[in-house]
Amino acid sequence: MKNANFLFLVFILGSIIFSGCLKEYGSVEVASVDVMSSQQDDGIQLTVTPYIRNNLDADTGLLSIRTKVRDPSTNLIVAEKDSDIGYIKSKSQASTTISLKVPNPGDYEIEVQVLEGGNSLAQSLTPVKVRTTPGPGQPADIKLTDMNLVITKFVNDASSAVVEVSPGIYNQGGDSKPLTMEVTARVDPYTAYTQSDELGVVKSTNRIRGKVSFVLPRNREYSFSVNIIESGKTAVSGKVNEKVKLNELKFNTPVTYVIIEEGKPVATPREPGFGLAIALAGILLVYGIRAKSKR
Repeated sequence: MKNANFLFLVFILGSIIFSGCLKEYGSVEVASVDVMSSQQDDGIQLTVTPYIRNNLDADTGLLSIRTKVRDPSTNLIVAEKDSDIGYIKSKSQASTTISLKVPNPGDYEIEVQVLEGGNSLAQSLTPVKVRTTPGPGQPADIKLTDMNLVITKFVNDASSAVVEVSPGIYNQGGDSKPLTMEVTARVDPYTAYTQSDELGVVKSTNRIRGKVSFVLPRNREYSFSVNIIESGKTAVSGKVNEKVKLNELKFNTPVTYVIIEEGKPVATPREPGFGLAIALAGILLVYGIRAKSKR
């Protein structure tokens, strides 16, 4: 009887594995989700930008993105849209922009699902607070969107590179006071390079890009961070979500990196197969109880 129970368990697990239910996930991930809002006559438009990273050693197939806006108080979906993102090369990242509308300001959850051939590869859930367009005299609300980086020149016998860095800034609040941007490229706790740019006043709902230039040794990797200062105080700060290896970058080829703001809600991975793990645990529990009862 023990052998029969064991063979029964093996049969169930084998059927699940060969049906593809235990497919390994996590090789394609939702690295970050950026959300910006703007008031429209018929509601509030959300501009959702998911950044999808392919950690595989091979290119992906044709990918699509399913984006849902959920009201957490009712668990109802208030907006949904499918879009294509195309192929993502090995060890690289891509993004796409989706526009959706919600009827009212408030708290929402942005659910992003990455699909390949109808199969779900990765999911994430990002909480957001949607505001109406601020009136006159309201304070600024500065967001960091992403960071463009490009090598424009090689110097010092090509051992160093001139690197231009352009963080994106969006003001979803009222008009700002004059802003200063500081960008730091850090090698380790003791070695860092900092440059600044005077951005001036950024009007409500406007987007701009600052720009700074570094001369950096090419044989190192860097962690980039950005601070936006308004009236002597930090309005927002954030870090690039990965280290930048200059030796791996091509000349005059811009690369875009995600900036994760400090204090910003992080996209929570929701990998498929979690329910399956619970089911398997239940099967093992039943098997253990049956085996014990036969002793």
